[in-house]
Amino acid sequence: MARCLALAVALAAIVGYAAASGNIVDIQPTSYTQLAPVKGQWDIALKATKTADKAAFEAVDCDQNTVSAACNQPLLTADAKDKLQVTATLKADPLKTVDNLTPNRVVIKACYAKPSAVDRPWRKSNDVIDKDRSCPFVLKSTELNGSTYSVDWAIPKNMTKAAWYAQVLVQCENGTHNSYCQFDSTVNKTYFATNIINSTP
Repeated sequence: MARCLALAVALAAIVGYAAASGNIVDIQPTSYTQLAPVKGQWDIALKATKTADKAAFEAVDCDQNTVSAACNQPLLTADAKDKLQVTATLKADPLKTVDNLTPNRVVIKACYAKPSAVDRPWRKSNDVIDKDRSCPFVLKSTELNGSTYSVDWAIPKNMTKAAWYAQVLVQCENGTHNSYCQFDSTVNKTYFATNIINSTP
């Protein structure tokens, strides 16, 4: 018993020293709550092809998070070969991150609006980012190099009937791995809505 206690004390001392010297990274999961203090640094604009001309993008101007909202019509579909354009622009440089970590990557996602996730546990949101099921589509993931990031995303055939918002996540160097260090979204600002395809091939 005494030997086990001594080993435990020694291990704790080693871990404490390693953490202090920077040789052990924080492996705690990152949450949206942790990143809230550095939120609000991106302007996120949405455009979509809502006419027969699929090369013409029109601004998405809808603050309603339901599929049935008039401003979300017509619904975007793979049948119509619709596309969504998301452009994220930094309001100021440099980007501020939690714990002043060094940012190195930008990820743009599409996430279910709350009404489209009700009674669907497979779409359930979670404050821990890696456990969040409400953002299933990665529209773009790229190195952070500049102030503006844009993607033209073709509505996929496996798209569901739902309302969505766009999310921007920033990853930072954190010891020997990357962790999330900043985020923004279009929640309560801009939504878009999609429909399922008429039939499967």
